[in-house]
Amino acid sequence: MSDEQYVRLAYRLAFGRKLNLDNPQAFTEKINWYKLNWRDPLAKKCADKYEVREYVRETVGDKYLNDMFGLWNNVDEIDYSSLPKKFVLKPTNGSGDVLICEDKDHFDWEKGKKVLQQYFKRHFSGKTKEWAYYDLPYRIIGERYIESSYENQIKDYKFFCFEGEPKFLFVASERGTEHLKFDFFDMDWNWLPVTNGHEHNPNLKKPELFDEMVEVARKLSAAFPHVRVDLYEEEGRVFFGELTFYHFGGFTKFEPDSWDFEFGKYFDISKVPVSKEV
Repeated sequence: MSDEQYVRLAYRLAFGRKLNLDNPQAFTEKINWYKLNWRDPLAKKCADKYEVREYVRETVGDKYLNDMFGLWNNVDEIDYSSLPKKFVLKPTNGSGDVLICEDKDHFDWEKGKKVLQQYFKRHFSGKTKEWAYYDLPYRIIGERYIESSYENQIKDYKFFCFEGEPKFLFVASERGTEHLKFDFFDMDWNWLPVTNGHEHNPNLKKPELFDEMVEVARKLSAAFPHVRVDLYEEEGRVFFGELTFYHFGGFTKFEPDSWDFEFGKYFDISKVPVSKEV
């Protein structure tokens, strides 16, 4: 079936309602419209976890990039003995896929290689029809493991930006556990009573470098009608995470459902240049 037929079917299965592509109002509807109608080569560059580093470097500077120590075309090219004691490996064409080693002396590399090979076979873009990820080459990037100042993995601050302006964000906390939590906030750090796939964390505090993160998100998002800018705050500095053009592929519910339509108000698709050429 065509991409449009596919997303219509997938949306109805996920939400129990028809996908309105003629006059989308909900944020998830607009994300699916965005996948089908917007084509920008810069989005492909920025969807690639290696290529995006050049865009970040040119836009906000090297200081926001985590240290990179390797790039490989496949897992067999990796010399495990040369890897640092702690490291992060992730596919350059994936979304959310990451292999973390906190202690090389107690790490099962054979199991790790199998995980990376599974990522290679995943091809998630075909399941969600996320155009920016189509045909991206599978490579593996190695980055420095960032120590968290908390018990669990570092928090992820994800800013939803429209025409270069952050409008709201969510914080992913308690990562690396079975109790991943998502909490939404407005730009004044007021907690929003919305759930998006995960329970809440009542102990979140506004990050010290919040204003700097907002400015970085503003600059990195300026070239796009809409993008989610993912950042971290650790070691007394802000780190770039990734750029995400299609939040959860537009297939995950906001609860209550009214927030889907509330967030949709920020996304003016009438200003999006339309092109269906791949």
